[in-house]
Amino acid sequence: MTRFCWTLLILVLAATGGFAQSAQPSGGQSTSRPQSDAPPSPPDAPIPDQGTLATPPAKPGAKRVINKLDPHCIDTIFHTCWSSLAATPQKPMSEDEQQAAKDIEVGYYYLREKNYRAAKSRLKEAVEIRPDSPEALIGLAQAQQKLGKRNDARQNYEAYLKLNPNGPDAEKVKNALAQLK
Repeated sequence: MTRFCWTLLILVLAATGGFAQSAQPSGGQSTSRPQSDAPPSPPDAPIPDQGTLATPPAKPGAKRVINKLDPHCIDTIFHTCWSSLAATPQKPMSEDEQQAAKDIEVGYYYLREKNYRAAKSRLKEAVEIRPDSPEALIGLAQAQQKLGKRNDARQNYEAYLKLNPNGPDAEKVKNALAQLK
């Protein structure tokens, strides 16, 4: 068991660079400047704007620490997890439910982009497929309200309150109804 632990420790250190040897430049070159294999650029070459270079988004610090502390995972050359909890099986969605979910997702995208006509169209299709969907009703009402269709918006807000009188968005819906009156 001890031999296994030492082998694992050596593998982790080797993968993270713990045993990395510094490369010595040949020919007595100075190491104070980074060396490049590319030839030098001409003096009149444009310099790229550093603000527009693509960089991958950084992970939040807490998430990185939590991922490293997970007792079921190890980060060496690649991220590996074992004996994780089995995912709970979900009921497969029908084709209509999938289409309604896609319409809701796209409708809310259009709402965020302030394209209220497109949002109204997609969310109306979702309500036709699933008239009991609270997300579709609220989104459709918001789009109609932004387009100035106050009566239609009021009807959809009221339909939401009939479905979920104590739902998570009931207070927001009541406030929106108060603004429409």
